[in-house]
Amino acid sequence: MQSQDVIEEQYREAVEMLVEKVQKDPYVLAAIVGGSFSYAQVWEKSDVDMELIGRDAIRPTQSFFSLVENGVNIHLSIIPRNAFKRLIEGAQQGSFMHSYFSHSTLLFSRDASIQEWYDKNANRDNIGERDKQFQLLSVIASTLPSLVYAEKQFYVNKDCLTSFLSLLNVVQGLARLEVLLNNEIPVREVIQPALRYNPDFFHSVYTDLMNCEKNERVIQDALDAINAYLDERQFIFQPILDYLIEQKAPRTNTELNADLGRGLHVNSEGLPEFEDEPLDLVCQWLAWKGIIRQVAMPIKLTAKSQVPVEEPAYYYDGTVGASGARDSSQVHQQDDIHAQIHQALDNLTDTFEEDMYILAAILTSNLAEDNIWEKTIPYITLILRDGTKIKRKEYQLIEDGIPFRVQLYTRGDYRKLLDGALQGSSLHSILAESRVLFSKDSLFSVGGNANFRVGDPSCLQVGERDKHSQLLNAASQVTAILAKAEKWFHLKRDMDYTFLYLTYAVRELARIEVLLHNETPRRKVIYQALAHNPSFFNAVFADLIDKQKDETMLRDALEQMDAYLEENLQTLFKPLLDFLEESGDERTITDIFIHFGGRALAFELACEWLAQKGVIEQFSAPIRLTKDSQTSVEEPAYYFDANNPFL
Repeated sequence: MQSQDVIEEQYREAVEMLVEKVQKDPYVLAAIVGGSFSYAQVWEKSDVDMELIGRDAIRPTQSFFSLVENGVNIHLSIIPRNAFKRLIEGAQQGSFMHSYFSHSTLLFSRDASIQEWYDKNANRDNIGERDKQFQLLSVIASTLPSLVYAEKQFYVNKDCLTSFLSLLNVVQGLARLEVLLNNEIPVREVIQPALRYNPDFFHSVYTDLMNCEKNERVIQDALDAINAYLDERQFIFQPILDYLIEQKAPRTNTELNADLGRGLHVNSEGLPEFEDEPLDLVCQWLAWKGIIRQVAMPIKLTAKSQVPVEEPAYYYDGTVGASGARDSSQVHQQDDIHAQIHQALDNLTDTFEEDMYILAAILTSNLAEDNIWEKTIPYITLILRDGTKIKRKEYQLIEDGIPFRVQLYTRGDYRKLLDGALQGSSLHSILAESRVLFSKDSLFSVGGNANFRVGDPSCLQVGERDKHSQLLNAASQVTAILAKAEKWFHLKRDMDYTFLYLTYAVRELARIEVLLHNETPRRKVIYQALAHNPSFFNAVFADLIDKQKDETMLRDALEQMDAYLEENLQTLFKPLLDFLEESGDERTITDIFIHFGGRALAFELACEWLAQKGVIEQFSAPIRLTKDSQTSVEEPAYYFDANNPFL
């Protein structure tokens, strides 16, 4: 291994070389570098993330580029000047996009307005109070699903392992809250600063939990501590409470999301911050806690629906707080909840069937008696006639006091979803175990298409083509995750954070193991993988869960995971290796993406890992960033010799 000083110099020179080239392009106005190169240490497996801002009339040859300079892989995108202005000015303070820019470096700018926008918005000064409040809501909206799932796995399924894995996601969300509450902009690795701000809490739910036996007492203590943490910080929900007080009447989920989202900054897709993580579960959770009150109000799902359904509406009378909250450990013990949910489902299904615009309804949740509790929210997919105008694609409805999550698709859109999904995907698994509640269309009464038959577990077998696409994507993700785990192990010497990344890697490896056996991965894919390959998954995961994490243990796990990829690489990367072998010549990364067309595969990650391993050879080839560019940069090109004696 090279010394850290040599590696950092190599990366610095690579960025300087690329900047020198793009500065010669009159259509490129500025360059920004982010990621670990800008705010943390790089190491030998790091890549560089870069954004170029071009003239408004810029015509990029593609939206994303994989480049190479001085042996360093650089991932680059181009954005027009006006789009950059909207993006950086619209990034809510404390959001992911704000974090990215505030921890980036403006390498050069020949446009004074770009410099001004960057200096004003890409800063790490204290977060404005209003932005902080709404960002806290956004974070809790994305964290609560993992908390509810962890509670269900513990209280209902008695599965401490799965509950622990879900709690790791919860802890990261709470760490973002903690950092925001201390007026710091969160970065990706957010647990370390949270440990500084609140060591007692985060040691108990992260460090101590990571390094002890995962028994019922330990998981219960963690759940209690997390619920107490949120109960003590009810001010996180103050924008919702203030809004309900101001309205002086119940307001529906639709109104809450629209009114609280109005005037917010937008996310990277230009959507309101609550668009991807609506406040529905936040309000439902507050109602479960007894902090706000829930009633039902009528709503029409489509513009022409003659049959109304009901969605939750909420009001706040200020009489109930955390002290009135129910004990989460007792919630699931309600004896008749199974009968209540199924009766509500039957009633809601009858209502849907009366709507002439709804062609079919599919239940995508497991409502077996041993899999539901008082916090169960069943999921239903509704298929609508083509041409039906849909105001929202997803609603939370309520029937007889039971909340339901409903997704809406037109017939054509749903068919495209089925046709575009790979066998072995999450959608494949969900549909195979779903149930058609009713259908007025033969397409759905037989369950979809030849590859995805709703409610037919026998279709969980995976065809060869889809299997290899899924394997390549999963393996590519593992290589990226392992690179981060190795960085935290070798460079930062943080054993707990190394293991956190290993838990992400093992889930992708479990998907690989199940796919190798021609099965579709389920939500608890680790148990499937343990059944197929107990020796490996015990060694890298199950046997480590309850132990104090140390250097020897984690080095062995990293090495075994790496060896697993190497032993299976001919299968894992088969589509890519076959293409390179048949080509018999160097092929650029652009050539590879063009050849595979619509198959959304992570080729850049796969190629970079295979080149690091010496399985394929990496060269470079010139490419122009825009149709008008007079200068070129270098993108990687790859060559594969299947008869290489060193393989």
